[in-house]
Amino acid sequence: MTTSRRGAVRRALRQAALYRKHIGVVAAALLIMACVRVPQDDKGHYFGTLQTNPHRASVERSKGIAVAHLQIYWNKYEPREGVYSYRYVDSVKRALGRFQRSGSLVEVSLGLNHAPSWLFEKYPEAAYVNQHGDHLTETPNMVFSQTVREKAQRYINAVARDIGLEHFWGIRVVVNDTGEFSYPAGDTDRPGHTYYWAYDVNAQRQARAGRPSTVPANPFPGWKPGEHDYRGKEFTEAQVRQWYDWYLRALSDAVNWQIGAYKSLRYHGFLKILIPGRGYFPQEYHRAVSSRLAQTDENRLIALGVGYYRLLGQIHHRRNVQIVPTSLVDGTGKPKNNGCDPDDRRVNVLDPPLRVPETWSSMRWISRVARYYHFSLLSGESAGNQVSPYYPGVMNDAAHQMKTCGLQGLMWAFDPNLYDGTPGSSLADYAAVISRYN
Repeated sequence: MTTSRRGAVRRALRQAALYRKHIGVVAAALLIMACVRVPQDDKGHYFGTLQTNPHRASVERSKGIAVAHLQIYWNKYEPREGVYSYRYVDSVKRALGRFQRSGSLVEVSLGLNHAPSWLFEKYPEAAYVNQHGDHLTETPNMVFSQTVREKAQRYINAVARDIGLEHFWGIRVVVNDTGEFSYPAGDTDRPGHTYYWAYDVNAQRQARAGRPSTVPANPFPGWKPGEHDYRGKEFTEAQVRQWYDWYLRALSDAVNWQIGAYKSLRYHGFLKILIPGRGYFPQEYHRAVSSRLAQTDENRLIALGVGYYRLLGQIHHRRNVQIVPTSLVDGTGKPKNNGCDPDDRRVNVLDPPLRVPETWSSMRWISRVARYYHFSLLSGESAGNQVSPYYPGVMNDAAHQMKTCGLQGLMWAFDPNLYDGTPGSSLADYAAVISRYN
């Protein structure tokens, strides 16, 4: 994911909320251990960076930064259908080799969200389509297109063959254009536009052909959010909930499919589901249903499908699946960036008290939701300086959230910020935090 795109989507999420509120030997050995516990560099937590520079891996490893992030791009790996760029593959192998020689654990993103152009040119159903008829080709439609899943599976198989998934300590499960768990945001610069990405031919037709077998048929084809009638009759709130349940389950099915794809290749490392922000709360969903999911800024998070208090319960897998709030120190909560409390376990995520949306930080809420659904593996990522500006002490605040919420570790966004003078985000700052917590 790019820093700018991640920031754009996060700004859209925060605007909607404001609107409503007014491996080398060491790596291989630790990978085997990952099947039963988190490898933590034989200490308390693991720490890493995103967009890690392979040339700095040895220095960073000496400072206690155990995890390096390796980004692979589908569009560069397979520039033509069935044709792989082995020059690019070699460049990936060189980067991987540097990380392994430094003793780093390698967390990879295979870049399924960066699909090659031929996918959309040869297979029009690979594009998302919203209720206005707009096509989105920034990321492939892994939700409703069986063709996309088949092409993505072939690409994953190629990576497993050419590089080997066993070299990766963790794999990021990507869904939307930023690699996180939601529908794509679309054009975030158009106020008053809310996009529901369920209007391609596979999402709308009743026939199974073209749609993944695990995604059921649309219960009300042709209906659009905001409409109060359907085929000449009133469209009830119960029918709105039925349609939206289908919309959410289709989204979570894309995650279940991807996890299954890696497990089918006997991958035993971590599979990391990335959760951006806190999503919407039950009270907000109930208001949206009463408005028939009206296409307003207030319902933008509803359209993104980020009801994590429901979505996480739809994930079929728990073993080695790690829930990752990507919202550490994102500026939310009162006080800002607050951590977790032992009494949080008493909160029913399906009916939380008003103080929760008013005062809890994003990652505090997501941590509670994950525990509610019995996910035992959690880690975190900082939101990024472009989401909420970093400041002196920001790494201490992130580590406090990590510690109080029982996260196994954190990834710092982004590696270049350790060297570019970003306040509170230097390599020395990170080394001091790591020393304190390990």
